[in-house]
Amino acid sequence: MRPTITLTPRQLATAVAVVALGGAVGTLLRDVALRVQPAANASNDWVAHVPWVLLVLNVLGAYSATWLLRGPLRAHDPNDRWRLLAVTGFFGGLTSYSGLFTGVADVWHRCAGGGLVVALGGVASGVAAAGLGLAGHHPHRR
Repeated sequence: MRPTITLTPRQLATAVAVVALGGAVGTLLRDVALRVQPAANASNDWVAHVPWVLLVLNVLGAYSATWLLRGPLRAHDPNDRWRLLAVTGFFGGLTSYSGLFTGVADVWHRCAGGGLVVALGGVASGVAAAGLGLAGHHPHRR
């Protein structure tokens, strides 16, 4: 498969619209999920300030996007509408490492060691989830 490198203006507009749609849905679901986590109290207990829901969303998103790219969407062109909708749009909107590190800053101000644990754990869990997503498909098995 040779990827489409140059897009016509219509193809580009379609790609942008598809990514925007997927991103809007992913971002909406992330926003709803973040409302599930109770607000942290004013205590200095750093564990209460860990963005647990966002950690879970990032792990699920890293796993799912990698699994899709390794499996069902493997042979799809990078500009394929399904790939843009699901991976770039939806999972791009659902996950938020920038939001995670905003939460890490909140933890860091209460306990620098806790902030470091959350930051490293957030990155390591995302890498591990992506690794599991890669291992979840074996292209030579049918």
